[in-house]
Amino acid sequence: MRPANLDTSLRPDPAAGDAATTATVATRYDPSAPVLLGTFGADRARGAILRLPDGAISKVAVGDKLGAERVLAIAENSITVARKGATRRFTIPGA
Repeated sequence: MRPANLDTSLRPDPAAGDAATTATVATRYDPSAPVLLGTFGADRARGAILRLPDGAISKVAVGDKLGAERVLAIAENSITVARKGATRRFTIPGA
């Protein structure tokens, strides 16, 4: 049964408002490299979500392998990986 005080008035589409514009970031990226989509968790147990060059989405933690590279560190807006002593850092686009 529907409550008598239920507000059924029409609301504007949130995708048409300013939030969609604010949340969308146009950026250039190298399609042959992973793209950092985001990080999550507490400092000691942080994880990251990446889009891989083949389009797959991968969730990683410190110590995991990412192809031939090992995840060394995950910060709030970046991830550092290493291979044979060389390191690379990926940041969230627009961060």
